[in-house]
Amino acid sequence: MLRYIYCHQNEDGGWGLHIEGKSGMFCTALNYICLRILGEGPDGGPRNACKRARQWILDRGGVTYIPSWGKSWLSVRFSET
Repeated sequence: MLRYIYCHQNEDGGWGLHIEGKSGMFCTALNYICLRILGEGPDGGPRNACKRARQWILDRGGVTYIPSWGKSWLSVRFSET
């Protein structure tokens, strides 16, 4: 799973809705969270994948700019912990 995520990260540090899609907040946030849950450190991954993704998110205002349905997914996921 990690390899798949790394291989489809865009040059700008984000991820798109499909492998050729432009980066978006929803996909970038969920992929970043997946990397962290799967054990990557904050600056981990090939070519600093986590650091680049986190910077992409922060440069665009943070994860609060994720669409409403993305907030629902995140709240369900983190309410279980």
